[in-house]
Amino acid sequence: MLERGTWWTTPVSTVQDKPVATYDFLAQAVRQPVQHWPPQNHFRGFIDLITRCRRHSGNEDGLIEVTQPGRTTLFGLIRLKNDGVSILRACGVGGGSLVYSNITIRPPELIFADPRWTAVTWDRAERDTYYGLAREAIGRGVLRALDVRDGVVPPAPGPNTGLSNIVTRTAGVNPRWVLEDDPLNPERKRKRIDLSLTPPAPDAAHRLWIDRARVFQTAMADLVQRGVADSYGAVDLAINDVDPDPTHTPPNQFDDKGNAKNYCERQGRCNVGCLPGARHTLNKQLMAAILGQPGPPGAPPAAPILPPGVIDLWPLVEVDVVVKRPGGGYEVRFVQQDRDAYLRGNRRRTRGSVTADAVIIAAGCVGTNEILLRSKARNTIPNLSPEVGAGFSTNGDYIAFMEKTKERVSLIRGPVTSSFGHFNTDTDHPEQDLSNPNHPRFHTLEDQGIPPALASLVGVGLPIIRSLAKGRHHFLFLIWTLICFAVRAGLRQIGDELAALFSNPFKRPGTFQSEEELTARMMCVVGAGREEAKGRFRLGRGLGATTVRLRRDDRKQFWDDPVYADIKRSLDRLAPLVEDPADPKPFINPFLAKNVFGTLKMRSITLSHPLGGCRMAADGHRGVVDQLGHVFDVSTAGASGVHKGLYVADGSMIPTALGVNPSLTITALALRIADNAIKDLDSMVAEA
Repeated sequence: MLERGTWWTTPVSTVQDKPVATYDFLAQAVRQPVQHWPPQNHFRGFIDLITRCRRHSGNEDGLIEVTQPGRTTLFGLIRLKNDGVSILRACGVGGGSLVYSNITIRPPELIFADPRWTAVTWDRAERDTYYGLAREAIGRGVLRALDVRDGVVPPAPGPNTGLSNIVTRTAGVNPRWVLEDDPLNPERKRKRIDLSLTPPAPDAAHRLWIDRARVFQTAMADLVQRGVADSYGAVDLAINDVDPDPTHTPPNQFDDKGNAKNYCERQGRCNVGCLPGARHTLNKQLMAAILGQPGPPGAPPAAPILPPGVIDLWPLVEVDVVVKRPGGGYEVRFVQQDRDAYLRGNRRRTRGSVTADAVIIAAGCVGTNEILLRSKARNTIPNLSPEVGAGFSTNGDYIAFMEKTKERVSLIRGPVTSSFGHFNTDTDHPEQDLSNPNHPRFHTLEDQGIPPALASLVGVGLPIIRSLAKGRHHFLFLIWTLICFAVRAGLRQIGDELAALFSNPFKRPGTFQSEEELTARMMCVVGAGREEAKGRFRLGRGLGATTVRLRRDDRKQFWDDPVYADIKRSLDRLAPLVEDPADPKPFINPFLAKNVFGTLKMRSITLSHPLGGCRMAADGHRGVVDQLGHVFDVSTAGASGVHKGLYVADGSMIPTALGVNPSLTITALALRIADNAIKDLDSMVAEA
């Protein structure tokens, strides 16, 4: 396994790791490059995020990368051309799971009625099987899930304790929700707020709920009752939590041996690193399987689950191209940071390569497209499909803020997402009407928290963006406004600190508000929807061009896709249910505020769920891989032959938008590909 970043872990004590031994275990016992999550929950945490933890050309091992395809000049300070998309990505062992929102949600069946899915021949029963396996793999562990499926007794221990539905302010509290049958998730059912409770029923007002979850689900119930939305409920989260049902054996806070497990502490930090260590990030499974884990104080480390040599993982490696060897097999060429030099504080990069009989490319949507585009341009893999890069989708990703709600929402408390609402599930028929822009598009809305480190930035920044979006938008006016704001904020802070020494000690200046106070009456909602998936990756060329570029085949802007009109319409219907009636303000997407970011040529869809570009299809004239991930060789009859031993298994293979968070679907397809790749490898061994 080649990973382009370092390991990441928490710097604070957790239930499972009281002495904070994981960092030392990785850095010293097994000699792995490792960094700490940014731990500060205030503005200094934001500074840590944009300096040490932001990946860029001078910091290749940063955690979070913002890919902004386009053209720049003056060392990237001025944006000459923006392709209309900004993609949030993770860099590290474990990939996107390091900063994802932990949401495992299955798309409705209408998605698979799209003609672009016809090449995938799984029927409903097979989908159910692999989605169930995917939930177990994410919820408890891949090795354990496979052992349970195959009847192995005892199954491999899993690092996780199962999926959770987190809507209460503290762990273990009974949420008193309604359980409904869910055809897409029969084993877990759908959980939603019970608005029928009346006194003297315990907590009839749902005061034990996270405010954001209570406000969002109550509003969604109103929209469902009026026929605006189709369904809503609590999302399944890949986070350990204390089980509210005491009848379950064993409950989630313990493993099979009775050892206490980490659980969610409602810190709102899912997207920047979970300090309590409760999230189901892939690096936990990899460490337990390949390297082992630190033992209790005074005890030796636990042995790896897998025998030595079954999997080797090389961090700090960035793949350049894949080369098909004339005699069979492949060479993977890469740039690597020297691990020993890295551990000594130096960064020395060298080129290297490794050969293999089979290669699985799973570098994420952007990474996989970039690798295959380079491999095609340099002809290191001959006869790749001309469709490499085609079919990119934003997945309808959208983010919107409301500046002032009628109730306190406590934006930074809880998991980053607690609840969802589905729209147009019953009216969207993709097999009937793909081209009509007025056709109802399926989409999802979810409540969204923000990390406390970003609270002060969002709390004071959104009003500025809103005011600028309404007023003058000349570039110099914008710069002057931001300078004036920064000066006023600095002077206000100095004035408040001096006044605190001499003024009324019972009156607290605004400078001393906490992060929760700054965002207590703000609301953030994210959306996803059935976007048209007409984007196309290409390699960047010319002075100042980014390494990859994007555009839609129909030359429209990405934000002009019809699904965004549907999402905005749903937000407009949600707004009156949550806004302050004395000062109503609509939801606003700050990254699409035309007069602000349009001035700086920065207007774009900001997304974290890019899909497509190496889509599954029946042949190489229509896609890049077949339904089992084999990469097409278009020189064969009908372009249906494949490059033996070369696979793609990540979000780039998804042929359409999903309209929901894609991690569960990607996992289900990857497990299906893995099952068939094992058969392929067995055949290769037999032939040899």
